[in-house]
Amino acid sequence: MARHSAAAGCPPGVDPHAFAAACLADSYELVSDLVSVDSGIAGEGPDIDDLLWPGAVSVRGATRVRELVEAVADRYDEVVLVPADVPDLPGLVIAKVFKALQRADVCLAPERGDGGGLVAVGLRVPWPSWLATEIDLDHNPVQDLQSLAPGRGRVAVGPDWHRMRSPAAIERLDPGLEGWEMTRSLLSGRLLHG
Repeated sequence: MARHSAAAGCPPGVDPHAFAAACLADSYELVSDLVSVDSGIAGEGPDIDDLLWPGAVSVRGATRVRELVEAVADRYDEVVLVPADVPDLPGLVIAKVFKALQRADVCLAPERGDGGGLVAVGLRVPWPSWLATEIDLDHNPVQDLQSLAPGRGRVAVGPDWHRMRSPAAIERLDPGLEGWEMTRSLLSGRLLHG
């Protein structure tokens, strides 16, 4: 979801637009590398058309999770959304969210640390009838959703990871992990320790 930009997490000395664009590109790339998953970008932005692979899903104007799920409900029976500020998110996190949807209606992968958001949210489509509230990737609603759900197994919790929501988050990037090439290139030689 493009609206969850990494611009606020830009470290000093780096252009915030370039940092946000690199993180968006890497976040999109990690999803597009998954087997049997259609990838895409939801939202607006000047760099989006240049990033999308042929045949990728593009949902313009959708800024909320429910809007996006409803926009693709005729094509998919499961949707996993990630914010645009998770450039080094391992594909295994997304795979585990998809796996949890085999038995749960919703799977929330929490943000590590004190950020309090989500690094991924998975939903069965159509939107679960018991879920009368919106989900925001900047807040982790696991306790609220567990109390709303008609059964314990309806809400699953996936693995946690970090987001680039503050300049200090740059220290969490692991140069040893594969991927996140655009962000790595932008930051190389100045900020990464390994």
